[in-house]
Amino acid sequence: MRTLAVCVLVLALAPPVLAQHAPHAHGVAELRVAVDGRRLHIELESPLDNLVGFEHAPKTARERAALAAAEETLRRGDALFVLPAEAGCVLGAVELESPYPQTAGEDPGHGRDDEEGHSDMDVTYEFDCANPAALKAMRVNLSAAFPRMQRILAETATPAGQGKVTLDKSRRTLPL
Repeated sequence: MRTLAVCVLVLALAPPVLAQHAPHAHGVAELRVAVDGRRLHIELESPLDNLVGFEHAPKTARERAALAAAEETLRRGDALFVLPAEAGCVLGAVELESPYPQTAGEDPGHGRDDEEGHSDMDVTYEFDCANPAALKAMRVNLSAAFPRMQRILAETATPAGQGKVTLDKSRRTLPL
């Protein structure tokens, strides 16, 4: 819990350019990455439309299945974020906040829903890394897993410094 607090504090104290959140935009997701000691903390915030093609509560069996499949894919953080093997990172906790949870263990209703009916899915990942000094970059496979995701606005806070990068289908490597 202390590590999570430190990671959140690092990102909160980042310069204002890093702390600003983009407005809800279909095709765009936000990714925040922090390295603190042996912990790699990743936060993903995405409009639900990027993940399943709709933002309302699922009404049909097909929509419920699409949402359940997206939630299951999002839980596989070690496939979505490919880290250098020499870093020896192991996926630990994954916390998924869905506005309309479809599988057991999700936190219901915490994915954000704004006044215009836009719904977001929020996911946090914790990795424990045996050799965090080897964390120089990571491959982000979100746009491959979710083709509606066109751009990822990524912010990093690591021992090497802070950074901001826009990832897309042709640029999927995030420098750390």
